Amino acid sequence: MNLPKLKQVLTDPDEFISNRQLKALSLELLLLIPMPGIEGSPLDPGDIMEVVLRAAAGTTSVNGVTTNTEETPNREPVMDWLHTLQKDPMLDAVNDILATLAMTVLDRHRSRTVCIDFMDNPFHGNPSSDGEIRRMSARDGTTQCHRYCTAFVIAQGKPLTLAVEPVAGEDSKADAVERLLARVETYPFEIDRILMDRDAYVGKLIGVLRESAPPVFPVKTGKASIRKKLSVTASYMTEETICEGKEHEQTFPMAVNVTYQNGDRGKSGVKTTGYAAYGLEDRTPTQVATIYNKRSQIEKSYEKFREARAVTTTPSTTIRLFYVGVGFLLEQLWLVLQWAVLARPRRGGRALPVEFTFGDAFLHGVVRELDRDLGWKEKHRTNGTGLPPGCDHGLG
Repeated sequence: MNLPKLKQVLTDPDEFISNRQLKALSLELLLLIPMPGIEGSPLDPGDIMEVVLRAAAGTTSVNGVTTNTEETPNREPVMDWLHTLQKDPMLDAVNDILATLAMTVLDRHRSRTVCIDFMDNPFHGNPSSDGEIRRMSARDGTTQCHRYCTAFVIAQGKPLTLAVEPVAGEDSKADAVERLLARVETYPFEIDRILMDRDAYVGKLIGVLRESAPPVFPVKTGKASIRKKLSVTASYMTEETICEGKEHEQTFPMAVNVTYQNGDRGKSGVKTTGYAAYGLEDRTPTQVATIYNKRSQIEKSYEKFREARAVTTTPSTTIRLFYVGVGFLLEQLWLVLQWAVLARPRRGGRALPVEFTFGDAFLHGVVRELDRDLGWKEKHRTNGTGLPPGCDHGLG
């Protein structure tokens, strides 16, 4: 993908990066997403994307932006256009942009550990008829959600997003992961292993993961044979079988790691965790646990992503997926700018700028620039009554 403004900033940066540049780079990414509905319209694609960018960076809605600005289209034409987004071309574009950003800072010759996770966004209201609503444990007053499958690599302690896939209502997790890995496998680097949570503990899904790289994940403890193997006081390596006698039977190396909690987070006593440890048969259980724990960084990525997610009540899964994509794109751009432009070279690596935070620096800078360009209305709520008639005391 051609990103001329970004390429210029990455290869020949000014001494300082301005809010105007942050806004321009963000819009440059969003304008790469195909907008067939805008063709022949008097609206300019940049006008639409400025509204979307302001909604995402300010965690507000399109209606909130158009209502509170002077220089934007009305809500109706913006939403009419968003409803013309075509899911597959839009999703392909988002993933292509994520890959372009990731490969500006990743070494294509170095193998990588890939982390896979499922993310649920709670949904309130009546779903559309496209069958993409999933069920989850009750959260935020609902059991309905839109689910997404995501892939990351951890580089310099930061999670870079490699790919995003929606999980439709009829999808199995194995189906979603298979599509996701098909995107990840287009990257030029080798995958040395895959880290996943307990969702991986399904025979069919384990088979899908193994086709790409050796997976590592915690086992579920409902099975009697696993509970017995976890009832120990010393770490050791063993084996376990899932789906015995069935189509997706898998026998895997299992690391049983025993640790002692000495009041950590208010907990004490022995903690025993079992991991499926494909490709790590020669490692100790402690080493397996250390490798797996690198996956915890992706929670930080979700926290950042949610700071740049536009608010909406639309039941359209395509628009919601688009907003998810925008959030991940903005987070990825922030990370790339940190590493490539703002990080200071030093012995042992590059020092990332602690002051260039995602919310208070990057997103706030984009919002400030957009508010100036869009003519954000400065309004202050009154009490609606003023003083009683004839009452003027205290004003002299």
